[in-house]
Amino acid sequence: MAGRGSDLATLRRDLAAGRIDPVYLVSGEEAFLKEEATRRIREAVLGSDAEAASWNLSILEGATCSLADVLDAARSLPMFASRRLVWVRDAERLRDSEPEALREYLQAPAPTACILLTVGTGKADFRKALFKALQRGARVLEFESLKGAALARWIRSRAADLGAEIDEDAASLLEIHAGPDLLRLDQELKKALDFVAPSTRLTSDALSATLGAAAAGSIFEFAEAVGAGQTEQAIRLLRGILSEGEEPPRLLFLLARHLRTLVLGHSLMQSGLQGRDLAQALGIPPYPFLIDKVQKQIRAFAEPAGEPALRLVLAADRALKSGSGKPPGVLERLVLDLARVVQESAGKRWAPR
Repeated sequence: MAGRGSDLATLRRDLAAGRIDPVYLVSGEEAFLKEEATRRIREAVLGSDAEAASWNLSILEGATCSLADVLDAARSLPMFASRRLVWVRDAERLRDSEPEALREYLQAPAPTACILLTVGTGKADFRKALFKALQRGARVLEFESLKGAALARWIRSRAADLGAEIDEDAASLLEIHAGPDLLRLDQELKKALDFVAPSTRLTSDALSATLGAAAAGSIFEFAEAVGAGQTEQAIRLLRGILSEGEEPPRLLFLLARHLRTLVLGHSLMQSGLQGRDLAQALGIPPYPFLIDKVQKQIRAFAEPAGEPALRLVLAADRALKSGSGKPPGVLERLVLDLARVVQESAGKRWAPR
């Protein structure tokens, strides 16, 4: 069991072929992929008829059940079906007092049951005896946050799952606006498909229309204006983005990510990285127009401004979290301070090789 692929695509192929493992452990940071894996396992074991499935579904909470409860439920015979599902939620809270019983069960699992253990937050702690036993004898599915090329592939794959075709510019725009939040990406894809129906082709124009003015390049333009020290343009874009309903913490996160890209990009370009190699190292979509744009921004950004700029972002983050200022005011103050730092550092530029 443990030797088979742990990615969602492999799981889907196995389930479609009727290969259902007796025990699954689903964990990791990426909540959307965990939920998707859980849903597919449930449907493969119980079918899509919720009422009929309820006869053979046992849901146990890790905080209130024991391992003995889980194994007893697994050994109960299903009703009017070939298999039952025992789903243990928040498995990280399951008491770790009987790992030997689990090891024995994994050697001879009940042929009429599937045990699904899902970790509520984060990754399973494989230092614990319980999870060590699962790691050796169960199908372990661990989903990490996606970034870079993996995130770009997921966007295209998810669009295909929804019956759509998405072009490169649209995928890049979507990733810039909503990545790496897969739940938000999924919602935006569905919204865009509703907008273009009956067509199934997603273009950058369609995404711009459904994502709103903030998504029509203005978040990227805002970060670009801040990085270039263009105060008036940055403030104008900031106010427009906030008026569209963008959450200040998310906007600060996007700005911080862009500044880190510029700072790291200096070092990478000085070492000779260009083009797709640079994009891969920075974790950005490998689209030519985007790579060219980022390289121009890196060249335009004053390298000495990097450290003080990131310190200002950190201070703004603390201000937002502590409530020491109104979010729009905190962000406008940040823009003014960043512009000052960039302008003061403008005479100390570097020339890439």
